[in-house]
Amino acid sequence: MRAISLVLFAGALWAPSAAPVPVSSTPEARSLSAVYLEGDAARLEVPESPKPATVGPWRLGARVLDPKPRDKRLNLYIVAPGTQYHLESADEFDHNAIINALPEPGKSREYDVYWALVLDPRLHADFRNERDLIIAAQANFLPGDLFEFDDIPAAAFLRNFLKMDALEDLRPHRNRNGTLPRVIIVPAGFAITAAAPPALPDTPAPSATSH
Repeated sequence: MRAISLVLFAGALWAPSAAPVPVSSTPEARSLSAVYLEGDAARLEVPESPKPATVGPWRLGARVLDPKPRDKRLNLYIVAPGTQYHLESADEFDHNAIINALPEPGKSREYDVYWALVLDPRLHADFRNERDLIIAAQANFLPGDLFEFDDIPAAAFLRNFLKMDALEDLRPHRNRNGTLPRVIIVPAGFAITAAAPPALPDTPAPSATSH
């Protein structure tokens, strides 16, 4: 993941006021298609694969053979919890998809995939850009005495994808003063290929006729 220089502002992150961009939950449409780029909705196309990378019922497309993060790749963050990809029967996998850049129209690029998982129960931001994610990952919170693993907003993702099911498993992320990051960003262990839709052809202007 490319390093980004950011100024860390004190205080909580607030959810944006714009309505989320919902994604169809019908079986044939449960593929990565809509993403957020700097807060705005964008489209991505992922190739079909007999064994795609998945997030619960959602398909992320074909995996790249080399799973290690590479500087030449773009970044795709699967943010949990989120409101963009939602299915009533599998709401533990609700998430947003954020990218840091789009390929050129009609072109494909490889994306390193990262889990961006909210640990702080008091953080209710509906993340839609990379910058806010990194700011939240640089901020910490102090869990209370009654804090339990299931209080973590992204507990289901921690269990399913990072094989964590107890607070002790978060020790690598805990600071010396007992605080934890409000959000952790960790490699998902795979990369995918995705393309930007082709640019629409220019519509020729109507010819002017003189009488």
